[in-house]
Amino acid sequence: MDLLDTSSSQCKILIDKNKKYVIRYPRNIGIVREYYRFTPESDIIDLLVKNCIKVPKNIKATTHYLVQEYIEGSLLSEIFHDHNNIDKDIINQIIDQICRLTTIDYAPLLKYASWIDNRSFYIFQCQNTLAVFQKYYQSLNGLYDQLGISSDILNILFSYSTQIDNNRNLSIIHGDRHKKNAILQNNGKIVFIDWELGGVGDLTYDIAFHLHQMAYTEEDEDYFINRLKEKYMGDFNHLLEDIKLYRLFILARSCIYHVYWTDLIYREGNELDKKRQLGHFMRRYNKLCKFPEFNLSYKSEEELENIFKRFSKLR
Repeated sequence: MDLLDTSSSQCKILIDKNKKYVIRYPRNIGIVREYYRFTPESDIIDLLVKNCIKVPKNIKATTHYLVQEYIEGSLLSEIFHDHNNIDKDIINQIIDQICRLTTIDYAPLLKYASWIDNRSFYIFQCQNTLAVFQKYYQSLNGLYDQLGISSDILNILFSYSTQIDNNRNLSIIHGDRHKKNAILQNNGKIVFIDWELGGVGDLTYDIAFHLHQMAYTEEDEDYFINRLKEKYMGDFNHLLEDIKLYRLFILARSCIYHVYWTDLIYREGNELDKKRQLGHFMRRYNKLCKFPEFNLSYKSEEELENIFKRFSKLR
């Protein structure tokens, strides 16, 4: 029996009698963190398997680790890169699964949710983001202030909660639907892994997060939306409006969180890491500047670099 190391501290590969398994070490649920975990992954997997959704099946679940089926194939991130076109069949499969999840009875997972509808789910996401921001602000207040990022951004996001459509049913969501959590099997079928951020939530959050992370080309994103319109059985106009609202929320959240990560890299990383992370932050920050309600001003790479360098030296 061999346990192979991987790039993730949460996931290892177990080889036993020439057969591979995945060992996952889930983080605790119910703790304030950047991406809130509210449902045990093993419970989600069992429900999805019961409803014939292809996922890595549970082999053994304990309080400390989870043994799952190993899915052969390649990560989607190894095949399709950001802002490059992707096979339309893959987009079709992703949309088919998202819509399929809306038909599953999620009652067994409701005990883990502290929200009762889409609006209260959105408010919870805002509350968790505010709690994380307040935690970061304790040590990085000078940096946040120089960037013009304050709790006013969260107050604006909170105010948008009244726009969320409560007539749309809650749904099972993946919560982290990006290319590194998707495996393309040899038969061309897509399997999403790592359901740790999943549970019962708002379908539009899942879609918005996917679009934010996937970095589709404009052509592929248009195809995604048009295909979704064909497949979704409900009020598509409200669905699309809430997707747009969540994309703004996710952009703002990402910008807030990456202040912390960029500062961390500037204190501990090498020059290449610093440049890469700074570019990552700058794209999000300047994109958020396009929304006048947040009262942020565009900054060049040099301006941002000076802010992070100066703050890291002061610490």
